[in-house]
Amino acid sequence: MQKISRSGALLLSLLCVAAVITAGCDYVPNRDIVVIRLHPDGTTAWTTVIDTGYDDAARDFVEDPGGGFVIAGVNTSRRMGEPGARLVRLSPGGSIEWDRVIPGAQGEPTAVIAVPGGGYAAVSFDGELWRIDADGDLLWRTSTGIGEVWTLASTGDSGYIVAGEKEGRIPFGSVAVYHEDGTISSRDPYPDEPARTPGCSETAIPIGPDKTVMVTQCTVPFELVRQAAVVKLDADGGISWMKSYGGQGLESAWSVVEAPDDSGYLVAGYGSVPDGDGNRSNYIATIRIGPDGSVLHTTILDTIEYFGVPRLRSDPAGFDMLSINTTIRDGSIINTPVDVRLDIQGALVEKQLIDTGIMITWTEDGGYFSAGFPLAGGQSASIYGKAGPNRLHAVKIGPGGNQEWDREIPGVQVTNVHRVIQTADGGYAILAIRENY
Repeated sequence: MQKISRSGALLLSLLCVAAVITAGCDYVPNRDIVVIRLHPDGTTAWTTVIDTGYDDAARDFVEDPGGGFVIAGVNTSRRMGEPGARLVRLSPGGSIEWDRVIPGAQGEPTAVIAVPGGGYAAVSFDGELWRIDADGDLLWRTSTGIGEVWTLASTGDSGYIVAGEKEGRIPFGSVAVYHEDGTISSRDPYPDEPARTPGCSETAIPIGPDKTVMVTQCTVPFELVRQAAVVKLDADGGISWMKSYGGQGLESAWSVVEAPDDSGYLVAGYGSVPDGDGNRSNYIATIRIGPDGSVLHTTILDTIEYFGVPRLRSDPAGFDMLSINTTIRDGSIINTPVDVRLDIQGALVEKQLIDTGIMITWTEDGGYFSAGFPLAGGQSASIYGKAGPNRLHAVKIGPGGNQEWDREIPGVQVTNVHRVIQTADGGYAILAIRENY
């Protein structure tokens, strides 16, 4: 997923206005969910298309212990309908076993996990956690207290841990002061400390080859500030603790995993710092926290341009993280996966670039699996394709970093890939979306 800055969102709005004037800007989402199951050699076992309403979409899925899959997504039944949160279970052969709408849930699910002992748990972007039984029925629901949740994981004590971000407001021109409980206060800037000042400015924004529009931007009395937040819940959904990490510079948390020795967790997310030109540079970082959420170690890894979802896993010696490395090559922005190794304390050990697409996962043999669309010039595969009959490829990378095979998946038309996983039998599964323009 890619974040769009406020200035980028403004530009998109202006372009849409221009499109309305010329040809109309009337896009309404009309998507289908596509799940592709591959054999260990990359050949296709089956493909399932889920199209139960006007718009069907999903961000995450998980293989369950029986070899089937559970998909967390949304659907609507009419053109401008409000999306409803739902879970869909596929059999090991790809047929739909059940499709459950979560009662009263309008938030978009961002993560789903299989719960040890049976059933599933899912979390919505707006911070609600749902516990689902094996038949897809809702057992209980609870609010995590976080406004924007990106990920969910189970813990060794049969509980749950979620990570995301919290928002606060401070007077414009002041400096944010972050507190561990998630609250945010403010103070006056110190002498020579950079702080934005109130006022208005005009900016020329291009809307065509030879046209620009002048946009006046003025500050408001308050500005929004964000900080990463993590919540630990017990097996029944009660909140054990909540911590936030704005004081460590982290503005959002996108992934969390439990340490193998029950000594706490590793959190991965994004922050930003002033670059001296009135803008801010974004970076990816990890925070090693204890069992109670207290900070043990912070590692700033790289400045970044692309906001992907970092994936974490743990083993007895430490942690691995798959994220995105951005470079400029021949005037083009190139996004490449990077495998980051950290020790059990959360300190950086090594980084390795992987020459494949950014939708990637580890494989049991020490290699990687990726799916996406080949770019021009033989560059790595991408998360996004163009509308129409895209050539979706699956790629296996060996433990040494060399490509073992590259399979074009025949007869599948999708627009983007959201998640890839390796299955318990050594095969692979791809969660993709097809846009119907």
